[in-house]
Amino acid sequence: MLQLFDAYSGFGGNKPAQRRPVGADEWLAEMSRLSIGRALVRTAPEELDSDYAASNDALFGACENRAALVPCPILIPNTADDAIPEDRQVEAVLACGAGAACLRPKRDQWTLSEWVCGPLFAALERRKLPAFCREGEFSLAQVAELAGRYPRLPLILAGVGYRSQRVLLPLLETFGNVHVSIGGAFSVHRGLEQLVWKVGPERVLFGSGFPASEPMAAVAQLMYSEVSESQRELIGAGNLSRLVGEVQR
Repeated sequence: MLQLFDAYSGFGGNKPAQRRPVGADEWLAEMSRLSIGRALVRTAPEELDSDYAASNDALFGACENRAALVPCPILIPNTADDAIPEDRQVEAVLACGAGAACLRPKRDQWTLSEWVCGPLFAALERRKLPAFCREGEFSLAQVAELAGRYPRLPLILAGVGYRSQRVLLPLLETFGNVHVSIGGAFSVHRGLEQLVWKVGPERVLFGSGFPASEPMAAVAQLMYSEVSESQRELIGAGNLSRLVGEVQR
């Protein structure tokens, strides 16, 4: 059976009225139930998360002895001299096994202007460490701008809703370094098949949207889609495995 590699999941965060955070072991139990062999994980939900350094420490601690969990820590521009320089941030998270970097310009109060975030994106591009860009933090137009400025940097777009398909398709057709995760709000009728037909399967990633979404929906979407088995294997695990494997550590 295909062992999936989830590009869009997390745990450990909290939101208003949530009594306790979802833990790593709860997610691992769900992964086992659904044959998800590995998962790229970040702090989620993030509504009450403001201390990126504490969040990263907790994330790395949770992933340290759980080989199925690949951390996706938060990085920020060091423009206020309240963090280490951007190239050293990237080096430090790579040493802890990071498979991508979670960027949250709205949550962490920075902009995508080159004079603010240029050193951060340049450091990510040098190491080919994928940038995880969740819709809500990034517009599709901003993702396009970044893809053009940093053509050797893989961008993972997640949380895309069904209303975005008219813009998502030309975005993927135009910029070969943009990848999209299904799951969560991606509920386009035969949308997965359309992505494969328009841009091929190589830049489509399986993602569950956990904990905000029940992960079985994304699993069913992939398993019942009308794509070939080889395409399903690429989307389910192969593409993300390739991206993580190409990181310059």
